[in-house]
Amino acid sequence: MKGISRAVLGLLIVITASGAAFGQKGLKLGVVALPQTTWMLNKDDMDVPQDQFKYKTTFGMTAGPSVGYNFGDGVGFKLNFVYSAEGQKFTNFNSEGTLVNHTRRLNYMKIPLFFTLNSGTEIHKVIFALDLGFQVNFLMRARYYNDDQSYTPDDILYNPNVRDYPTSYKQYSLFNYGPVAAAGVDIKLAYNIMGNIRLRGDYTLGDVENKNSAYKLYTNGIPDDVRVWSETRPITSNLTGGLMFGLTYTFTTY
Repeated sequence: MKGISRAVLGLLIVITASGAAFGQKGLKLGVVALPQTTWMLNKDDMDVPQDQFKYKTTFGMTAGPSVGYNFGDGVGFKLNFVYSAEGQKFTNFNSEGTLVNHTRRLNYMKIPLFFTLNSGTEIHKVIFALDLGFQVNFLMRARYYNDDQSYTPDDILYNPNVRDYPTSYKQYSLFNYGPVAAAGVDIKLAYNIMGNIRLRGDYTLGDVENKNSAYKLYTNGIPDDVRVWSETRPITSNLTGGLMFGLTYTFTTY
C-alpha cells in the first residue's frame, strides 16, 4: 500500500509541476507571420460604376517579432513589431476599351499592443486565446503601377506649368492607427515553446490618403496649389485580415 501511495503521490507531483511550468507567468518572446488579404475602402470608389473602378482581391504579407508578459494564468499583454505589405488592386477600362489592372502597394511598420486572454494552460496541449488591442502604423513605402499598354504620358506630370508633383509616398498619410484583434489557439510543442495560430484583422480609423498632398499649377506665371485628391473625397481606410502563424518561448517565473 505504501508503494501505491507513493506512486500516486509522485504522479500528482509531476502533474502539478508540469501545470505550473506550462501555466506560468513570465516574459514571452516570439515571431509571427501572416499571409493576408488587404483592402483600401473608400465610399467613392465603391459607388462608381465598375467599368471605372472595380475592386480586386489583393494579397499581402505581415511578419515580425513579438514580446509579451503574462501576469498570471490566462492574462497578459503582448507587443508586436511587424512589417506589413498591403494595398489595393483594381481594374477599369481605358479610352480604347481595354481592361487595365492597377496596383497600389503600401508598406507599413505596425506596432500593435495587445491585451491577451487564454483559457488556461495547466494540463492542456491546446488552449484557446484571444488578443485585443490597438496599433499605430508608420508608412515606409508607397508605389503605384498598372499594365496599360496604350499608356500616354499623364498631362499633369508632363505639363510644363506643373511643379512639385508629389511622389506616391507623399500622397499617403505617414501615420495612422486603429483597432486590431486576433483569436485562435496555442499548441504546446515542447517545454515552454508554443505554436500560435490566429485569425487576425485590423482596421484604420484615420484617412490613409494624404488629402493635403498638392502640386503647383502655374497660370500666366502665377502658382496655384492643386490637391492630388479631390477635396470632397471621403476618407480611405485600410482593412487587412488573414491567418497568423507564430512561435513563442516563455522565460518562466514561478
